[in-house]
Amino acid sequence: MKPSNFGLLLIGISVASIGVGCSSSSVGPPSDGDAAHVGDVGTGHDAAIGNDAAPTTCTAVQPHAYPITDPYTTTATEFELVLSSGNTIYGYVTRPDASLYPDQCFPTVVMVPGGINPGMKDGKGPNATMLAEAGMVVLNFNAEGRGSDTAGEKLSEGQQGFNGHQDQDALKDVFNYALGLEGVLKTNVGISSFSYGITMAAGFVGRYPDLPIKYLVDGEGPHNSYTTCHEPRFRHGDYKKYKTVEAIFGRKSTHQDQSAENLAWWAEREADKFIGNFKGKYLRIQAEWDHAQPPESQDQVAEYAQYETADPPWWQNKHTSDMVNAAIAGGVPWVRVNLEEQGNTLNATYDLNNRPTFVPGGSAKEDAYARGILEMARMP
Repeated sequence: MKPSNFGLLLIGISVASIGVGCSSSSVGPPSDGDAAHVGDVGTGHDAAIGNDAAPTTCTAVQPHAYPITDPYTTTATEFELVLSSGNTIYGYVTRPDASLYPDQCFPTVVMVPGGINPGMKDGKGPNATMLAEAGMVVLNFNAEGRGSDTAGEKLSEGQQGFNGHQDQDALKDVFNYALGLEGVLKTNVGISSFSYGITMAAGFVGRYPDLPIKYLVDGEGPHNSYTTCHEPRFRHGDYKKYKTVEAIFGRKSTHQDQSAENLAWWAEREADKFIGNFKGKYLRIQAEWDHAQPPESQDQVAEYAQYETADPPWWQNKHTSDMVNAAIAGGVPWVRVNLEEQGNTLNATYDLNNRPTFVPGGSAKEDAYARGILEMARMP
């Protein structure tokens, strides 16, 4: 299952969207033991019918474990939402077909795409489809100023916010919209992000810690401007991604430009400054070879070893150590790197000589990202 279009070379590589239909070809109710009756957990509004649905009482669903062998039949429905800013944005709700499972409430995730990409199209992508087939409601959206007027896509109103406070506030509005959807289990709504999307996601969960956000799954996101701007590559003489990001943002990292204006701009956009305020569960997904940051293979490890004691230091997947350490230092109650099968200790901190177990290889992370979301949704 591949994460959302990482593209623009902003943080990583571009991955083409994979065409997946709106509904599963397999029809099947949840397996025995996947649902447990609870009280009034399903009040809200359905994306397909607007904001006037009557409150309901429903049965809370435990989503299927991976791999999915008994998938729900799913639908992908467009929604539009007027934000607190006044701008209208667009997205998809991908979910088990409400007409087939009308009395069930499902765990829910709002997904933040990588880079500064539109996310709406990911509502018909493999991650959203797999999670919906497992028994989850999945929201993907185009933040303000993102998208296009081409077939199958919509351009959200407003200007590009580069994952700063504007986009973090938009994510808050989408999260609250998700809470109001019919058939959503309100006690089990989380956030996921990939790559630079962590900047929007961490800013949101850190600035609004009292919202009922169960978890944040972070797929290989950069922790600060130094990493976002590909400074580890730059000082090694690899300028391509560095120049691409500089052209997109129109600025350098705080390491190279410490003007008051640049510091203020980045103050809204460094994930490690916000993650410590989060009150939910934080899962960091990290492959052995990151999708964007060096080294990219065993052959490059020796090349980058010279920076392990430099100022600032860099080593393989240091951004994961820095994000996890910042979360624990801030008091996040539950922090872990990677899936349960990697065996990393809960709430452990890391450094150059003490690193977590990574998901093997590079492409393996693409399954781990979606599996991490499912693992968190299934967790008490």
